Amino acid sequence: MGNRPRSLGVSMRLGLAITSGVPVLILVSMGPVAGLAGNSSVLVWTVSAVLGFFMAIAFASLAASLPHITGGIGTLAGRALAPHSRALAVTAQWSYWFGWSPALAINGVLVGTYLHDVLLPGSPAWTVVLLAVAVLGASVTVNHYGVRHGAWLHVALIACVAVPVGLLIATALARGQFQAARLLPLAPPGGWLSSHGLIAFAGGLFLAGWSAYGSELALAYGTEYRRGARDAVKTLLGIGAVIIVVYSAIPLILVGVLGTIRIQADPAVALRPLTQRASGGMTSLVVAVLVLALLLGVNMVMIGSSRTLYQLARNGDAWRFLGKVNRHGAPGNALRFDLAVNTLILIIVFALNHGRTNNVPVALLAAANVGYMLSISLALIAAWLSYRRATPGSQFLRVRPGLMHAALVLAIFNLALLLTAGFAWGWRNLLLGAGVLVAVITVFARSARRASPEAVPAVQPMCIAVGGRQRVSTTESP
Repeated sequence: MGNRPRSLGVSMRLGLAITSGVPVLILVSMGPVAGLAGNSSVLVWTVSAVLGFFMAIAFASLAASLPHITGGIGTLAGRALAPHSRALAVTAQWSYWFGWSPALAINGVLVGTYLHDVLLPGSPAWTVVLLAVAVLGASVTVNHYGVRHGAWLHVALIACVAVPVGLLIATALARGQFQAARLLPLAPPGGWLSSHGLIAFAGGLFLAGWSAYGSELALAYGTEYRRGARDAVKTLLGIGAVIIVVYSAIPLILVGVLGTIRIQADPAVALRPLTQRASGGMTSLVVAVLVLALLLGVNMVMIGSSRTLYQLARNGDAWRFLGKVNRHGAPGNALRFDLAVNTLILIIVFALNHGRTNNVPVALLAAANVGYMLSISLALIAAWLSYRRATPGSQFLRVRPGLMHAALVLAIFNLALLLTAGFAWGWRNLLLGAGVLVAVITVFARSARRASPEAVPAVQPMCIAVGGRQRVSTTESP
C-alpha cells in the first residue's frame, strides 16, 4: 500500500476529539458512586484517574510493541497473550468488547429518557426504547461513512457541550454556591476504619474505573491515525492527563455546590442538579446539554466497539463477516452488529424491569464492568509480558522497568476490586455480568469459524491498515 495519503488518515487533533468523550462518561456513574461512597467519592474519582494514567503508560508500551493492531487494548492483549494461552487471549478480547458495548445501551436509554420527558411526556414508557434505538441508529449511519465523519461530529458536540457546561459551573462558583463544609467529613459512610467504609470506597473505585480508565479508547482506532501508533500513544497519554484534571475538579465542585444528597437525587446524570441551580428555569438548556453530552459518549463508544469487533474477526476469534469493511473504509458489519446487540439488550432489560428504565443504567454498568475490569487486568499482564520480550530499540517507546512492574500490581488491584464488588453493588449484578460474559465468549467466539489471521479474506481498507504492504479492495457492499 505504500505511504498512506494524509487525506485518509485521522489527525491527532481529530483523535483527541473522538476520545474527548471519555471525560463525559463521568456523568453516567457519578451519582451512584456518590451514593455509595459519600463525600469520599471526591477521592474515589481522583484516585481512579491517577491509576488510569499509570495504566495508560503500560498500554502505550503495549501499543508501541504492536503498532499494526487496531481494536484497542483487548485485541492488543489478545495478540500478546496468544503465545501463552489461547483461552486468555480470547477472554481478553471478548471481555473488552463486552465491557464497552453495553455503554451504547446505557447512554442510549438516558438520551431516550430525557427526550421522552421533554418531547413525549404522555407517551408509553416503551417509546424510551424506540428513541434509544433511533439514537444508536443515527450514530451507526454517521460512522458508516468512516471515522473522519465521526470525529468531526465529535468536534461539533464538544463545542456544544463544553461551553455551556463551563459557563454553568463558573456561574455556580461566582454566586458563591460552593461550600467547603459540604465536603466534610471527607470519609466513606462508617469511616475509614470500618469494614462498611472500606467496602464502599472499594465499590466506588470499581464503578469509577469504567470511566476513569477510559483513555485507552484512543488505541481502538490506532492504525487509522496519520502516523499510526505514534499518534495513538500521544492521544492516549494526553486524554489520560485531561481525565485527571476533569475527574478531580468536577466531583469536587458538584459535592461542594450540591452535596452528595442532591447528586444522588438524579444518579443517572449527575450534572443535572448543578445546571438547574445555576440556570434557574432554563430546562431546555439543561436537557440539550445533557443529551449532547451523552451523544458524545455514544458516538465514541460506537467507533471503538466496532473496531474491536473488526480486529476480533481479523484474528479469527469472531465471525468473518465482522472483519469486512465498506467502500468508506468503515467496519459497517461490526457497526450494525453493535446496533443489533444493544437493541436486544434494551428490549430484554425493558421487559425484565416491567417497563421501568430508571435503574437500567446502573444495573447494566455494574454487569458490563465485570468484563471491563477483567480485560483491563489481562491487558496489564499482556503489557508486562510484551515488555519483557521486547528487544532494546525494537519499538519507538520504551517505558522504565519500575512502571512496567507496577502494571502487575495494578492488574492484581483491579482483580481484587472485581472479586469484592458484589459486596457494594450486589452479587446479582456481578453474577449476571459474569454469566453474560461466559455466554458471549461461548456463543460468539466458539461458534465463530476458526481461522488464522492469514486465512481471513483480505479486506483491509486504506484507513484501517494492518501491515500496510499493498492496497486491497474492500468486499462489503455499500
